[in-house]
Amino acid sequence: MGNKAKVFLKIVGLPAVFLGVFLSLWALWKILDLPPQDELIEITRRYFDLYGYWIVFISTIIEGVLLAGWYYPGSLVIFLGVIFAGKNIPEVIWVVTLVTIGLFLAYLFNYALGKYGWYRLLLKFGLREPIENAQARLTKYGLSGIFLSYWQPNLAALTSTAAGILQFSFKKFMLYSIIATALWDIFWGALVYFLGEVALTAVGIRFVIVAMVIWVGYRLIFKRKYNTPEIPVTN
Repeated sequence: MGNKAKVFLKIVGLPAVFLGVFLSLWALWKILDLPPQDELIEITRRYFDLYGYWIVFISTIIEGVLLAGWYYPGSLVIFLGVIFAGKNIPEVIWVVTLVTIGLFLAYLFNYALGKYGWYRLLLKFGLREPIENAQARLTKYGLSGIFLSYWQPNLAALTSTAAGILQFSFKKFMLYSIIATALWDIFWGALVYFLGEVALTAVGIRFVIVAMVIWVGYRLIFKRKYNTPEIPVTN
């Protein structure tokens, strides 16, 4: 394989993995004839009535854990939590707080996965290249790479795992993680608060495909930023 082809595959690799996982889940959803989004919203609303916003907390932890979040509609539940809070600002603040704590705990777990080598059990699920890319970004940008990737829980899961693999300072990792998680959650919480159910398009297939195309385009244009050598993941 030529160098240009290798560079191209390196650039599109991570977005392609996320898109592939999302499309496979979407196809499985259609094949199994699972409830459409409107019906799923009503089901989720019933769970909220039964268990309150703690369902958001549990969903957030699952969403933030490495690999688990790829197969669980945690983002939808989180968005709905803010939407169901309506214009009640104290409730919205409570939901965002639960989301922040849940994601932070998940990222601490991911850090332990990396630090103690438990992540190796998950490499067969296609995580080797994404983790290597996350390690390369952290090697180049240091802990500031946390702020660049924590906008999306699945990316943050890879970054937090890579931080553990690279044996980054746990105290500094916790500090950077809680600040980055809180800032991004406030941003997304405010966005969902003002947009309402329109924000649900952000977890729909059309939005995901457009986002992946923009992501690949950005990496192709600024590929020089990704030319740092990757740190091989230990077998």
